[in-house]
Amino acid sequence: MSVNLFYLCARSDEDERLLDQVKNFLGPLRKAGLIDDWERRQLRAGQPIREELRRRLSEAQIVLILLSPNLLNDPLYPELLQLAWERHQREPERVRLFPVKLREGPYELEPFADLVIFPPNGRSLHALTPPQREKELTNLVIQVRKLAEELAAGEGGRERPGPAAAPAATSLGPASVSQAGGSQTAESRRSASPSSAQRCDVLLVTATDVEVKAVRDIAQKEWGARFERQRGPVETYYFLGEIGGAATWLLRTEMGTQGASGATLAISGAIHALKPAAVIMVGIAFGLRPDEQQLGDILVSRQLMSYEPQRVGSGAHGEMVSVPRGDRATASPRLLARFRDGALDWPGARAHFGLLLSGEKLVDHPDLLRQLLAIEPEAIGGEMEGAGLYAAAMREHCEWIVVKAICDWGDGHKSENKEENQRRAAENAARFVLSVLGGGGLGPS
Repeated sequence: MSVNLFYLCARSDEDERLLDQVKNFLGPLRKAGLIDDWERRQLRAGQPIREELRRRLSEAQIVLILLSPNLLNDPLYPELLQLAWERHQREPERVRLFPVKLREGPYELEPFADLVIFPPNGRSLHALTPPQREKELTNLVIQVRKLAEELAAGEGGRERPGPAAAPAATSLGPASVSQAGGSQTAESRRSASPSSAQRCDVLLVTATDVEVKAVRDIAQKEWGARFERQRGPVETYYFLGEIGGAATWLLRTEMGTQGASGATLAISGAIHALKPAAVIMVGIAFGLRPDEQQLGDILVSRQLMSYEPQRVGSGAHGEMVSVPRGDRATASPRLLARFRDGALDWPGARAHFGLLLSGEKLVDHPDLLRQLLAIEPEAIGGEMEGAGLYAAAMREHCEWIVVKAICDWGDGHKSENKEENQRRAAENAARFVLSVLGGGGLGPS
């Protein structure tokens, strides 16, 4: 059964050119019979304009509000918006409003201002480069398809593509976490399609308060994500919903790799419980190239090395010599390819790909920095949990990668503007990871 989709768009050449691009990308949904879309240019000669627009809008189940200053100034806009908004409030299970920002404009006072406006990165479709726009329109197709399938199946899907109240936590063991869809309430199922909460395509891993808050806040505000707690025997897992077609979960470990709640055991438990296809560690790190990097720059682990396993002996003159014995592992080729592709159009902080060091030490002394660079002169930065991710993921044959941003240089000045530097780095890393997820390609094939 087709779902009626109505384009609320201004009659202007600029807006209609972008409308044509939107309709072109939605063409496969039309051909598959998922949507029956309609817009004002389909009026036939002799039809009463206002009455026909109201009739079509009254029958619509999805309303794409194509935002532009031209639309706000359209004489029929206030009446049509009021009708759409009243239906949305009266029949939230049957009518979905989907604001799409074609062009920049003063939308803060509109009734839908508290909904997440597409694209979720805050930029208008008009402001994007052609490759960026194509990527966002592909994401739009994914979201419209999900809404159409939910409506056609009569499922209680998300009431709107905007923020929702956090649901109550449930207590689940490892087996039931991987089947979480069976124990969710109707409200919690609104975060994604009926099957997405039963699977885990991507598990995001954080280790500190600033990291988990950055992922949660950006996922909710910019991607309309959920933050649904599912409690296992030890760890708590957070279901974020579908991002770019990938069912996404979040885990928070303790700092470092060791201990009962350290990265190694916590990630291993999460892999057993959720069975993710890929695990991405996101957070903060120290940089090793202040001449080439800036605070807030993003570090992506093309390779990862644990610097803790060492042979410590004597050199030719009796001096202490450390010889590294840790693995030098290469991250998942698929994840590397996705992040390299995402970096091409990424408008934020610069992303550096290279060798990351990982160890249990909180590095904040220039002598230790020199030792680390002597061990691996090619290293671009370091952190504390990546070695645990690698160990757990490799044992379970799971794809992995580390993506963190620079909050300090590990040179004894970590305390200087620490809170702000860590917040900015955590947000940069989270925003980049979520942008790559939103670009698609990490969901089920």
